[in-house]
Amino acid sequence: MTSVTVNMALMCLASLSAGFFDAIVGGGGLIQIPALLLLFPQFVPATVLGTNKLISISGTSMAMWQYARSGHVRWRILRLPIVCAFGGAALGARLAAHLSAEVMRPLVVVLLVAVWLYTWRRKTLGAEQHESATARHPEAVMSLIALVCGVYDGFFGPGTGSFMMFGMTTLLGMDFLSATAHTKVLNCTTNLAALVTFGWQGHVQWLFAVPFLLANVLGGWLGSRLAIRQGSPFIRRFFLWAVALILARLVWGMWRWVL
Repeated sequence: MTSVTVNMALMCLASLSAGFFDAIVGGGGLIQIPALLLLFPQFVPATVLGTNKLISISGTSMAMWQYARSGHVRWRILRLPIVCAFGGAALGARLAAHLSAEVMRPLVVVLLVAVWLYTWRRKTLGAEQHESATARHPEAVMSLIALVCGVYDGFFGPGTGSFMMFGMTTLLGMDFLSATAHTKVLNCTTNLAALVTFGWQGHVQWLFAVPFLLANVLGGWLGSRLAIRQGSPFIRRFFLWAVALILARLVWGMWRWVL
C-alpha cells in the first residue's frame, strides 16, 4: 500500500470523525484542518481552508436534512437569520484579509471558558424548551446571533457552532436538540459563504475532496441520528466535552506560538 493510499485512507477517517462530531455540537474543523495540513503539506493554507469548507458543508448539509426531516427546524424564523449568517461570514472573510486572526485567540479562550462554566453550573440549561423574555422575538434574536457568529466564523472560526448553540439555549430558551438543529442550518450558510469566497479565489480542490466529502456525509448522518435518538441530555454532555477540547486546542496553539 503506497503512502498516498494510506494518507487518503487516514483523511477519510478524519473526515468521518469530523462529520460525526460536527453534526452533534460543531467543531469538526478542529479534526479536519490539522489532518489536511499534516497529510497533504503540498497545499497552501488557503487551499486547506477552502477544501475543508467543501468537505464540511457536505456533512453539515446531511445533518441539517436529518434534523429538518425529524421536525426540529422552524424554517419560518430562519429566513432573516440565514441572510444575516451569510452576510456576516462574507464580512468576516473580508476582515480576515486585513487583520490578524491571532488577536482573537485570547478573547475566544476567555469566552469559551465562560460558556463552559455557565453551562456546567446550570444543570437544567438546554434540558427542555423554556420561555424567556427575548424568546418573544425569535427571528430578531436569532438574526443577531447569526450575524455575530457569522462574522466570527468568517474571520476566525473555532467554536462557532458552540457559540450559536449557547446563544439559542440562553437567549431563546431552546433545548439542546433544537439549538443543534437550527445551528446546522446557519452553519451551512456560513460555510457556503466561505466556500464561495475560497472557490472564487481558486483555493478549493474540488475533485480531490470527493472521497473525504463522502466520508464527512456519512459522519454527519451517523452523528445527527445519534443526537436525535439520545436527545438534549446527551448533547449537553457532548457539548461540554466539545468546548473543553476546543479550549485545549486553542490554548495549545497559543502556547506553541509563545514558545
